[in-house]
Amino acid sequence: MSNKLLKIEDLELSFKMYEGLSYVLKKINLELHKGEKVALVGESGSGKSVTTKLILGLLNQKNVTKKGKIIFNDKNILNLSQKEFKKIRGNNISIIFQDPIAALNPVFKIKDQFYEVNLNNKPMSKKESFFIASKALEKVSIRDPERVLESYPFQLSGGLAQRVVITMAMINKPELLLADEPSTALDVTIQNQALDLMHDLTQETNTAVLLITHNMGVVRKFAEKVYVIFRGVIVEEGTKDQVFKNPGHPYTKALLNSIPKLTNNQLPKFDEDSPDYAAIAKYTHR
Repeated sequence: MSNKLLKIEDLELSFKMYEGLSYVLKKINLELHKGEKVALVGESGSGKSVTTKLILGLLNQKNVTKKGKIIFNDKNILNLSQKEFKKIRGNNISIIFQDPIAALNPVFKIKDQFYEVNLNNKPMSKKESFFIASKALEKVSIRDPERVLESYPFQLSGGLAQRVVITMAMINKPELLLADEPSTALDVTIQNQALDLMHDLTQETNTAVLLITHNMGVVRKFAEKVYVIFRGVIVEEGTKDQVFKNPGHPYTKALLNSIPKLTNNQLPKFDEDSPDYAAIAKYTHR
């Protein structure tokens, strides 16, 4: 049996606008094996988050055109019905969003939100769900899980909310976790704790991770394999060591140069007037 969990083949996405077609993704090819940690890295607007939405079946508007394949467990899921996707989301594929407070429903207590996630897996009572969620939160070093479960999202700190969101995403032991900028809204110390927690939980269940980020420092800490996306095109791919030690594309070099260094007080300029930007645009033929 193949060890390949997710394979994206020639994926294209465009939106029908008043002015004409707007192409967002062009010929995206990406592979993820079981238990593998892969980063899809690029700046805002490069096409990272819409890729995760396509994997989850969250782009079904009439003005959307999709081409290519998203093969998950040997099945093309790109055009599944919402009824079929509902069976996959939260069970086989889970997602963590970048803002943990915004990811939680503000009008429901945490226990009720765990209950909805647990029901995805199998029917159970609210009492059973509370017990399962409490044990899961204890496992991630939350000392007072009962208080947390009885809380509303606004009553939690950012770091605590992120632990809740990660636990909620992992409680049904998914095969694939999509982590969309999971630590951007947190300070550096809490960010590292969240990444360590995500690493430990996914390692324990052999869950594969597709990490969506613009932060090469996070990529260095977490990922094994890297895909670099620019203007909807994968411009470079390789192992973490290959990409960090010998980047081949000028955009990848710019991303690496953007990592803050103690010896440099200024971040490199990288805007549309920059010679590097022109070189990248030419390289991608866009």
